[in-house]
Amino acid sequence: MHDVSAAKVGRAERDFLRPVEMQVEQEILGWEMDLIERVCGNHRFHDAVVFTEARGRLALIHKPSDPPGAFWAVTGGVETGEELAQAVERETYEETGLRVRPLRYVLRLRTVFTSGGRRRPWTSHVFLAGLREVRDPVGEDPGTGLPAPSPVDMHEVESARWVTLGDFRSEVVPVLAASGWGRFRYRLTLTRRLFQELGWKTWGSAG
Repeated sequence: MHDVSAAKVGRAERDFLRPVEMQVEQEILGWEMDLIERVCGNHRFHDAVVFTEARGRLALIHKPSDPPGAFWAVTGGVETGEELAQAVERETYEETGLRVRPLRYVLRLRTVFTSGGRRRPWTSHVFLAGLREVRDPVGEDPGTGLPAPSPVDMHEVESARWVTLGDFRSEVVPVLAASGWGRFRYRLTLTRRLFQELGWKTWGSAG
């Protein structure tokens, strides 16, 4: 499972539009490379990234190892026998408890992560998703009227919440930029381009 097969990519492009292609090289810290190699080994060199948007808010997650205030989109691998759209739905449910449907295949980043003399190829398949269903009012998120995010896989994800586009720009971007982590720099590059493609206001020099 080095990357998603060309056949799966083709089907995703047919159903959710052909994405914008980007070539990226990103320096990351040594321990970040160690982590990627330990978790993904020689069997995964990709991720599916899912930005679920509703009423001007994004469903974002916080992982236990992330700094306080560092929230980002759902991310995970495509399993054997699974289509990209199925991975989008499964990963989002596991990490946020939300039932979503893919709307658009927005970006495909062909990336090389570097750390000293080490290099690792990587591909990010980036999707925009929308809510598939609205829960009973008992499960609503206070103040938004949206389904309340509640991670199913609590081992991988500590919390999930709706973040307005404005709060993402003013509160989350500075945390990611100040971390010094190469992976967060990569995420900011990715997210800035996604905002541009979707016509959402981007941010200034912080990212």
